Amino acid sequence: MAIVMIHGPDNPEGRKPDGNVQAGLSQRAQSAGHALLHYRCATERQLAERLARIDRGQADIILLDPGRCAGDGPLHRSLSHLQVPYIEVHDDSFDRPEPQLPDDAGPRVAVVNGYQAQSYTLAMSMALEKLGCADCENDFNVGT
Repeated sequence: MAIVMIHGPDNPEGRKPDGNVQAGLSQRAQSAGHALLHYRCATERQLAERLARIDRGQADIILLDPGRCAGDGPLHRSLSHLQVPYIEVHDDSFDRPEPQLPDDAGPRVAVVNGYQAQSYTLAMSMALEKLGCADCENDFNVGT
């Protein structure tokens, strides 16, 4: 199966993971036996449609950066029907926090308020742990 990363419409100051970060995230997912699918949505409608398609069995977990749609009602309605758990990701800086989705917005596992690319790295770690793959990336086991 797959881990799906979705970016909603950007805020003007929004930052997205660069190619090196994206490659690192893909490698971590692959090492754990999962593909990383990445989608960018230019509008809230595209975001809602993408979530509806993913809900049909395409993903194990979603890393969702709602962008400027976090405060809007249509996204909240889409998330209320979502069957796949998701981690809400914000790449805000400490001086400009992004708005978050409401607490009851679908099957959210966690909210990651990071600093630029670090938020995606932390969200990937949380997703792998949620999928039971916390140790999948290690080539050795230190257990007894």
